[in-house]
Parts: sequence; C-alpha cells; structure tokens
Amino acid sequence: MTRAVAFISAVLLAQAGSFCKKESAFIPELMHGDQVKGADATLRNFTAEAFRKGGLLWKIAAEEGYIVQVKDETVLFNLRIEYFETDRKSKDFGKATIVTAKKGHLQQGSKFMTISGDVLVVAPHGRKLKTQEIFWDEAKNSLYSNVPVTVQDGSGNVLTGTRGIVTDRSLSRTVFKGGVGAGSTNF
Repeated sequence: MTRAVAFISAVLLAQAGSFCKKESAFIPELMHGDQVKGADATLRNFTAEAFRKGGLLWKIAAEEGYIVQVKDETVLFNLRIEYFETDRKSKDFGKATIVTAKKGHLQQGSKFMTISGDVLVVAPHGRKLKTQEIFWDEAKNSLYSNVPVTVQDGSGNVLTGTRGIVTDRSLSRTVFKGGVGAGSTNF
C-alpha cells in the first residue's frame, strides 16, 4: 500500500509540474516603463495638476510613469504637458505652451526634464518646435537642445538649427546654435 501511495503521489506531482509549466509559459506584455529599474511606484493613464498662488501652473497627462525615489526622479511615457504662463506682465499670461513626446525624464529636486522622442512644442501665437530631444530647465524658464531642431515662428517662417537651440518656454526668444537654415514649409 505504501508503494501505491508513493506512485500516486509521484503521478500527481508530475501532473502538477506540467500544469505549472504551462502556466509559466504566459508572458505578460511589457510596457515601456516596466524596464525602469528600481521604480517604487507605477502610474498608468494618469493626470496631474499644479497650482501657484491660486492659478493653474501646469497639467500633465501620461500613458504611464515610474517614480524612482532613490534617484528623486520620475520617468514618463507618451506624455503631454501644458505649462501656463503665470506672469501677469507677459503677453502670454494664462496661455499654455503644450509639449508632447514619447518620453520624459524629470529630476524632481532640480525641476529639470529631458524630453525625447518625436518632441513637439506648441507655444502661444502659432510658434512651434520639433526635435528628437530637448531639455527643459524650469528654474531658468528655458528649453535647449543639442540636436537638430525645426522652429516655426508665428508668421509661418520655418528655420532649422543644425546643432540645437536655446529658447524660452514660449519660443519667443530663440537662439540657434551653430548654423541655421531655412526649413521645409511642411511642419
């Protein structure tokens, strides 16, 4: 009888092992940020807003985001940022500069963000910027890039900075690095 119990136990364990093997064949679809090492929190399909002195400062929406507390940073994927001008003296007061991109890497303490992948910045008065990577320094109210950038001013003129630019958030004070050329009219 002991041999029969041992045989039945062995058969059941083998079947259970094959069942578990079939279950482990399932591989969940990896999202962009599942590759972010050391993330403490995962955010999916979220929005956030920030206010300063009672006025809306910015709104952000992202398909997913990952917070890494040790590095004091947040990594966002498929994002849209609306940053509103809060200076009452500015002609752009209350208007938003909208940034869309595939990825944003925010360093919380310094308020510095690296934005990459099909970056499009749409500022008030019809100004636009396209590039593959741009840096946003909120403390200095500036955007800059070290890669080719195409800028369209409010009049429809298009220029390409072959080595990047330095500009303010509303794209009204733009300095091209290196050479500059006429861009295509297809923005």
